[in-house]
Amino acid sequence: MRIIDLNKKCSINAMSIYLTQNEAEQFRDELNRLLKVPEANEHFHIYEDDMSREISCSIITEKKLQNLKRYNKLEQMILGGD
Repeated sequence: MRIIDLNKKCSINAMSIYLTQNEAEQFRDELNRLLKVPEANEHFHIYEDDMSREISCSIITEKKLQNLKRYNKLEQMILGGD
């Protein structure tokens, strides 16, 4: 598991997420979609209604961690550092 604080541009070790029922259902549905092909270069975003908050999620695998070129520099630093 890797958690990135995009505002501070660093890794964090713990967080809490509070979702509405609709947001939780979207999260579940999108996660199920990614789990069908975990090696795919896919991710999803869940936004608050007013777009003021966002969750971005992707699945990492050992194979993906061996080829970090598909990720941006911050992601490469975080994903390669653990």
